[in-house]
Amino acid sequence: MNVRTMLGTAKADITPPEPLPLAGFGSRTGSFEGVAQRLALRVFLFKQEGEHPSDKRMMLLAEADILQWPSDKSAEWSRTIQERWGIERDAVILQASHTHGAPQTGTNCLPIVGQYAPTFVELLETSLFASIMHAFANLVPVSAEIGRGECGIGIHRRRMHGGHIEMLPNHDTPIDREVTVIRFRTEEGSTKAVLFHYTCHPTSSAENLVTADYPGAAMEAVEASLGEGVIAGFMQGCCGDIRPALIAGDRFRPGTDQDSRRLGHELAAEVLRILESPMEKLAFVPIEATGVDLELPFQYLPAAGELANLQEDIGVDGDWSRHLLANPELLQPAMPFRITLVHLADRLSFMAMGGEMVNAYGEAIKRLSGGTALPLAYSNGLIGYVPTASQIREGGYEAAGSVKYFGLPAPFAEAAEGNLTEGIAGLLETAGRRP
Repeated sequence: MNVRTMLGTAKADITPPEPLPLAGFGSRTGSFEGVAQRLALRVFLFKQEGEHPSDKRMMLLAEADILQWPSDKSAEWSRTIQERWGIERDAVILQASHTHGAPQTGTNCLPIVGQYAPTFVELLETSLFASIMHAFANLVPVSAEIGRGECGIGIHRRRMHGGHIEMLPNHDTPIDREVTVIRFRTEEGSTKAVLFHYTCHPTSSAENLVTADYPGAAMEAVEASLGEGVIAGFMQGCCGDIRPALIAGDRFRPGTDQDSRRLGHELAAEVLRILESPMEKLAFVPIEATGVDLELPFQYLPAAGELANLQEDIGVDGDWSRHLLANPELLQPAMPFRITLVHLADRLSFMAMGGEMVNAYGEAIKRLSGGTALPLAYSNGLIGYVPTASQIREGGYEAAGSVKYFGLPAPFAEAAEGNLTEGIAGLLETAGRRP
């Protein structure tokens, strides 16, 4: 079965018009000093209509060059989108490329990760709704095809050193290097849009400059090559423990905008190679969205006395304790976590998760779905890093060091992995997407 499907697209410039602090690196201070790459929001709206006017199914994928979509606002905006345009909330995926070169949109992180920028969030909201309207205005019937390749710009970033896990290049641990490309053609055969999926942290440059990092450079390069108003969207995978392979000796080296562009062009070259190669036809199916609510338990909860004693401290501990004391609802034994799955074609689904998911979860989603579901981390919000049980036992930044930066009360318990993998498998099973 191939269901008649229409696609509308839009692209908006969301570069902040005035200097603001950037999010993602604690080493930066003050507002940004310039713009290396402009930031963009790209919208992909899929619509299917049945024989009856009320019989319609829709899916929205909005990709932005930001660190994260704010969890509270994402829920609010999804409700607005459902009320205004009739798109089911679980069929709305707001995904961040996770660039560390944009202002802070989330209120969950400590100031060291970037001061919250309400004016930028307002710009993001306005651009999102305007882009959805624009996408509705240019809906056209499309066909779809898929192709795959590989890119080697990323590397595992956890390595045992001196008895401790440190953020160091790890050449021995395999990572997901797959590049998945989906092309959408109009009935006349021209390319309407391209989506491509890859898995690597956009941390090529820590300069105090606005940048969309390598994903932005890749999207711009693909769009420039294809021309004719084609919009190319980057989909970020489970890259929590993968970063660009910028290495000097046995350690990572600081990167620059030149590195971001070089890596982005390398990824774009592989995307274009795949587009020029034979691709598999996809058959659209009725769009179906579903989700599951999980709980990711913490190892413990900090005592009230501990938080009270720390609140006068200068630095991360003080910011962390004040954050939790001001938001006592965060002091719960487990973190609520929702996963959504949206089916678009016979061999194409999207699994969206609002966390810095480590690579193992992305690999599990691909394996359990027989390669038909693409894992989309950094979607509809961000709770922080979600490590595996073995990483929790080992420690390191993803499992322990990052906890306070994201305003979490404690590291996750090892049982979080079991809850998450059972939820992933169950969601695929329920939706009939597990072979």
